Amino acid sequence: MIADDSTLETEQETSVDLSDCRVLVVDDTPSGRQLMSALLGAAGVRTIEFARDGAEGLAEIEKGVPDLVIFDIAMPDMDGAEFCRRLRADERLRQLPLLAVTARDGAADRSAIFRAGATDFITTPIHGAELIARVRSHLENRLLIRSLQEHVKLMQWELELARYMQENLLPRPETLRTIAATTGLSVSSHFQPSSELGGDLWAVHPFGDGRTGVSIVDFAGHGLAAALNTFRLHALMSEILPDPADPAGFLTLLNEGLVELLPSGQFATMFFAVIDSRQGVLTFAAAGSPKPVVANHDVSFLDSSGLPLGITTEARYENRKVPFPEGSVLLLYSDALTESADRSGHCLGLPDLAAMVAAGRQRDSGAPMGPLLSRFLMTHAPIVDDLTVLWLRQGPLPL
Repeated sequence: MIADDSTLETEQETSVDLSDCRVLVVDDTPSGRQLMSALLGAAGVRTIEFARDGAEGLAEIEKGVPDLVIFDIAMPDMDGAEFCRRLRADERLRQLPLLAVTARDGAADRSAIFRAGATDFITTPIHGAELIARVRSHLENRLLIRSLQEHVKLMQWELELARYMQENLLPRPETLRTIAATTGLSVSSHFQPSSELGGDLWAVHPFGDGRTGVSIVDFAGHGLAAALNTFRLHALMSEILPDPADPAGFLTLLNEGLVELLPSGQFATMFFAVIDSRQGVLTFAAAGSPKPVVANHDVSFLDSSGLPLGITTEARYENRKVPFPEGSVLLLYSDALTESADRSGHCLGLPDLAAMVAAGRQRDSGAPMGPLLSRFLMTHAPIVDDLTVLWLRQGPLPL
């Protein structure tokens, strides 16, 4: 490598600290290595490693990947182009910046350098200010990419933690087993957020005396904002004790709290029911949720009309009752079940849901959810919204 007269007449840039960056210089001449050491030092690089040829350069990189490789094209045995091609053949090194130094500046020469996989090149005689500017540019980009990657990893870890916390909001299996053992009411569920986090939430409320409350909530949107709202609502539900005789009153109290908590334009649909297994009665109130399917004597749909929660404190909700004797089934779901199209563009309609419930009701009461959802999930993937499905079946009362 040869430098022109202005090589060392440069000013060190200080916008980004490059002292922690590692640069590998691959050059077969002592003078070239010495020149690069001086220029890189002027650029702010403190960790500089050297290799005398391509093979030695590959060995150095195997020990630890640097932040930038500067290599001479004209080297014996393994020239710079072959050295570059071998680096790019390694998947781990596809994004490693490679700066070639060459005496040739023809169009064909430049094309050959880039085809070999070089990120950039500089011609000799080397102009010190130009080299420093290019080195700083590549290293600053490398630091930026590294910072973004670390940020993404941190965000991914935080999202996984948040998803774990959100899943812990859902009823525990032992709670459902206790409900089944004391009331004969079995609850099966499927919870599937469309991304790392979702805006769906469901809960059970064991009241004793054979009565069990169940709720399903779907916040507008999905992702982080919707998930934060599920945490808000869960905290609110933990503070308000529902009256098993008045589901509408519970929705009213939740609505008043959410109006104060939710940002403008955000809301939730909700269905809340209390199943009295001893009396064989289901009492419910709704806030704009998808229509639940109930199968007692016949298969029908419950009235789920009502203003969604969080819009206005003027909203009012109504209690309704239907028979729910032994053998009855209740299907609750979020709107992803009916708004996700299959490959032919078809979405499930209410007749489809009625048929699903009628078919599932004929199955063994132990595990209806798998057969009901397996075909749906295969034909409607990917699901673009949060999906929650609950299947409740009233079995015989425990002796």
